[in-house]
Amino acid sequence: MDLADIRKKANIQKRKSATGVPDAEKSFPSIQGTPFDENFEGGATEVLDVQVHSSLDAIQELFDHPFQIDRIEEFDRHDIAKKEQEKKDSYRQWLTFSLGAEEYAIDIESVNEIIKPRDVTDIPRVPGFVLGIISLRGIIVPIYDLARRLEFGEINVDSQSRIIVCQVEDKMVGLLVDGITQVVRIKENKIEPPPAVLTGLDREFVSGVGRFQGRMLILLQLKNVLNPEIILPRGKE
Repeated sequence: MDLADIRKKANIQKRKSATGVPDAEKSFPSIQGTPFDENFEGGATEVLDVQVHSSLDAIQELFDHPFQIDRIEEFDRHDIAKKEQEKKDSYRQWLTFSLGAEEYAIDIESVNEIIKPRDVTDIPRVPGFVLGIISLRGIIVPIYDLARRLEFGEINVDSQSRIIVCQVEDKMVGLLVDGITQVVRIKENKIEPPPAVLTGLDREFVSGVGRFQGRMLILLQLKNVLNPEIILPRGKE
């Protein structure tokens, strides 16, 4: 060992005594759990090289084993299928009511309240199914005779008759019906699309057909029913 080596070793020992940690350990991280010490002949460049090669190896590993990507795609497909199944298993609540001899339903989310029939104020130049307007806590609400709206004649108001106050977007309308039946829960996968031909009812006003405890319920497309600009093609309005 020459003089330069002796001095180098002495300086290292002196730094160890002062700090308790070798300079190399303070300056560089460990590689695979082994810290740098004075015997390490490499340097920062070799540390970076090892880290870069490690990253490249990881990328290469992904290309060498494409099944990992397949598994990710499989998880995505499983997640989509799970969400679709949850949608099918989910329920929607419907308010059912009678109209003539048939039973109909509207989404309960669109129902504000149910009130008894009351006097209405006539308004001119409106379609025949609009009976007039009422003031409901300061809000003007037009009242539709739903039987006329769907061209079933008209409702004979009695003690069972009710007005269903509905709202879709910015439209609030009261629907006069023969009577309220109940609120039912129907699975999404139990709702069938409207048939091509549905006697006495235009397809545009039907969102589907639901089945509940052996009963067939005609589910109304409320947005179109409330829109006075949509008139049945064979209507007399």
